[in-house]
Amino acid sequence: MSCEAPDESGVAVAFGFGAVPGLAIVSATIHADGQDWSMTEIEGALPLVLAQGAAENTHTLLDFADPEFDRIVASVRLITAVEGDDQITVGTLKIPEVGVFPLVCEGP
Repeated sequence: MSCEAPDESGVAVAFGFGAVPGLAIVSATIHADGQDWSMTEIEGALPLVLAQGAAENTHTLLDFADPEFDRIVASVRLITAVEGDDQITVGTLKIPEVGVFPLVCEGP
């Protein structure tokens, strides 16, 4: 799943979901305010890990922390609406001391 801010801010979030029962985030990258964060090693990106996550019906809630679990680095809140073949996922990205950004997403 990939998400972007609908404005010109350049904010982007991408997630890789695993194929197991329940919520399994196997990769994530975040770009906001000229900085990158990632669950995988990417040059120049600050490391992050999934601290907690939940997906129920139309809502997905994800909190990412620093590798030591000392603080929440980013929080993502998504809601999906489906009608027939139409689907849209929107939400917010909150990064403490950086800002809050709207998101529009594509993908599963």
